[in-house]
Formats: sequence, C-alpha cells, structure tokens
Amino acid sequence: MKVKDLNLEIARQLDTSIREILRNLGYAVSRDLQTKTILLQKKRGPKVRWNASPDSWSPGSGAIEIRFVAEEQKQMNAEVSRRKPSIPPAHPPEVSEGVSNLHPAEVDLLKALDRAESRPGWSFVPLKKFRDEILPLEKFASTEIEQRNALDSVIKRKFVVVGKVPNPRSPQFPVTTIRLNRLMPEVKAALGRGDNSDLEFRPVEIPGEPLSTTILRERR
Repeated sequence: MKVKDLNLEIARQLDTSIREILRNLGYAVSRDLQTKTILLQKKRGPKVRWNASPDSWSPGSGAIEIRFVAEEQKQMNAEVSRRKPSIPPAHPPEVSEGVSNLHPAEVDLLKALDRAESRPGWSFVPLKKFRDEILPLEKFASTEIEQRNALDSVIKRKFVVVGKVPNPRSPQFPVTTIRLNRLMPEVKAALGRGDNSDLEFRPVEIPGEPLSTTILRERR
C-alpha cells in the first residue's frame, strides 16, 4: 500500500459520516462532489508523496486536508459529450431488468472479476490483489472511490461471495478470496448471459441406491 491508497481509503471511510455531520450542521454536500483527503507532512506543510510508504506519515506530526472536489471523470465525459455529436450504436444492446438494478460501476466491477476468474492458471482471485492491483488497471468511467464502494456493495448484495483458501506460501495465513455468484440474475445480466442454464447447477445421477436408503440401513 502507498500513500495514494491510504488517501483513497481514508476518503472512502470518511465520505458518508462527514456528509451526515455537515448535513446536520446545515451544509448539504452535492452528490456531484466526492470526498478527497490529502496527507500533509505537517500543518500547512507539503503533501506526502503519493508513492511514499504509509509509514512516512504520522497523525502526531502530520495533518489531513479534506476537500470536496468534482468527480474528474464525469467532468471529462461531459466535456467530450459537448464536443462530439451523439452517434447511436448500430446495434443498441438490450438492457435486461437485472442490469437496471445495478450501478454502472457495479456492472464494470462484475465484468472485471469475470475476466480475472478466467485468467489461465488462476484457481482463485485474492480480494486484496483484485482491489489494489487489478481494478486500478481497468479502464472504467468510474472513479477509484466509486469502484471501492461498488465492491463493498456487490459483496453486501451477495453478487460476489467472499471466502478463504490456504495461502500456498504461508498456509497458516489464509487468503481472502472473492468469486462471482453466477446464479444471481443480476450477475448473469451484467455478464450478458441472460438465463444461460449452463451456468446453473445440475445434479449428476450416481449409480446405486439413494444415500438415504444406505443411512437408514446402517442405523438398523
């Protein structure tokens, strides 16, 4: 983790609470603004370098500057829209009911996780690696804060399942993993697979007597 990541995480955790505090004091913060924090080496001092280690900043000697800034990507998109004529796609995609229940950032995230799960040689996707390394490399319209909020949301809504697997290098420290809950209609819709029954669980018939019969016989 770098100072850049620490800034993002502080801003993410502060966002809801600081908006509520200001609202109670009579200051409404527009949803078009996002919370941004900047770590300073000391009060009114220079910023801590974004690629520095978090250990280079201390709450005792440093300071945190909190700002509300316009979301840069939305500003860029609006500027591009003003300059370029709107050209409808030749084959507009069908929007399913499942996708309409998802935020665009959530759809992007589910697709990114689908690609990560499909990587050759990957038997699981580590949560930390996906959040800190894979997501920042994706070309999303959403901001990093929106991506992290989207990750929290899809986990809470059970579209993404969190688990634990043994760490191949340090078995005593399990790895937290994530995977798509591919049976959810919203996940199917986000991946453009609709009601693809191939993704659903199908029981396999095993020759022999039913297990319940075997258990009852053993109890006698």
